[in-house]
Amino acid sequence: MKKLCFVLFSAFLFASCGDSAGTKEALATAFNLDSVKADIDANNAAFVAAMKKGDSVAVAASYTKDACMLPANMPKSCGTQAIISLFNGLYQMGIQNLTLTVTEIIGNADLVSEEGTYEMFTNEGASMEKGKYIVTWKKEDGKWKKYRDIFNSDMPAPPPPPMVKK
Repeated sequence: MKKLCFVLFSAFLFASCGDSAGTKEALATAFNLDSVKADIDANNAAFVAAMKKGDSVAVAASYTKDACMLPANMPKSCGTQAIISLFNGLYQMGIQNLTLTVTEIIGNADLVSEEGTYEMFTNEGASMEKGKYIVTWKKEDGKWKKYRDIFNSDMPAPPPPPMVKK
């Protein structure tokens, strides 16, 4: 009886260890930050190409359905329609091109954070704005998409209005 218990226990222990190793291996191969970086680079390239075309619907497609943008000096904009409206506003201001420079990407299988700098340009190529951003990415329908997007300017703030003496 002792031998049977030992054999069954050993078999159970061996099976458990094998399964655990397989699970760890599956988790390691399921999330690969280099692969995610490539996906983010591809998404950013499509985002910039859509910006150049003035296609706010294609720009918004790079965001999750429940995404929010948090631009400086403006209210938070959440959802596809709000993001489309925000980019239409940028186009009306004359901004239709930008560069993104990724400086860091960190994260895990659930969320990834991208940090970088941006520069916005007019159609004629004149620089209108420079700053920094952080984008949080999450998977939607099997693709990494922007979930939260916050950016702010490096440009000096305009001087305050003069004080009026009474």
